[in-house]
Amino acid sequence: MKRKLFFLFSVLFVISSYLWIKEEVSPAWMKYQQAYYQQKLKAAEKEYQSAKTEKEKKELKKKIATLRSPKYEIKQILLKGEYSWAKQRNGDKVDRCITCHIDEGVLKASHNIVKEFPFDVYGCTVCHKGNGRALMEAEAHRGMYSHRRQMQQRLVSADKVFELWLELTELSPEETDPNLTPVWGNFRSHSVTGEKALYLGSQKCLRCHAGLTAPHAEQWKRTKFTSFDRVKQARDFIDGDEVYRKQCYKCHTTGYDAETGRYTEEGITCEACHGPGELFTYFMDIGKAQEGQKIARVNSPYNVCFECHISRHHEMRVKYYKERNLSDDWWFTRYSNLLIETDKIPPSHAWTK
Repeated sequence: MKRKLFFLFSVLFVISSYLWIKEEVSPAWMKYQQAYYQQKLKAAEKEYQSAKTEKEKKELKKKIATLRSPKYEIKQILLKGEYSWAKQRNGDKVDRCITCHIDEGVLKASHNIVKEFPFDVYGCTVCHKGNGRALMEAEAHRGMYSHRRQMQQRLVSADKVFELWLELTELSPEETDPNLTPVWGNFRSHSVTGEKALYLGSQKCLRCHAGLTAPHAEQWKRTKFTSFDRVKQARDFIDGDEVYRKQCYKCHTTGYDAETGRYTEEGITCEACHGPGELFTYFMDIGKAQEGQKIARVNSPYNVCFECHISRHHEMRVKYYKERNLSDDWWFTRYSNLLIETDKIPPSHAWTK
């Protein structure tokens, strides 16, 4: 009996040792890197054949030599956060997905809906979940959301959205270091897929809130909603080119995109303060109004007003009026009369030379 047990344990030891040595010598992740470098080698050799100058050929020879003897290694992103290496703690804040998903070009092409996502800062698991520390495929992909639709199915409560925002905030480099801070916009404007949430327009909001919060909605409909009408009548806006007008769009329209120069709606409508409505209206449409309300409140922090209500934003207007020796009432706008009485106020607020 003892001999049988000894033989059995010996066989198990040999098998486990073989598997361990095989994994160490030729790990499963290596095949992905081999395929990647082979593809790059073929492309470089083809490029060398069509090279015309000696300088190009010399540089390509060096590249080909490197690709023929690549260094296969575990690649990882050290993430910031409570368990980061920066704080001398060995934890799970590491993402090794790029060990297998090594081709950055393929990653960018497959994530075209998430513009300029900094994979080298946030990694993959922040959106897809799974175990970013693992190197075995089954373990790494356990609990992972592969596709956009699967990620959207997590929207059972506002907490899932908050979790993503908090994790993105935690993983972000310190804002005090301009060399490390990635420019990727406000996290509160992103959904659980990493995409920017859509602006749906004030009419979507007013279908319900014109009755539910009538005083608030009516006040904004009479004033801020129509502020862009006043802007369009201003002589500097009429005379100015598109570059000049864009300085007005970012504060006097809703959903303005600096990249495209387009906006969703004229005036400061609901979503200008509460953020893009796709997320919270989703919950309201499925009968979870309280969940939507949580997101709407978080998306309108106390300092949202100061993104626009800064006197420096009108410096270009001062220059325009001063150069032309004009004294129009360019600062105290006409729509303000709907909120306070200004008939008895002398026109001393108007700019004069």
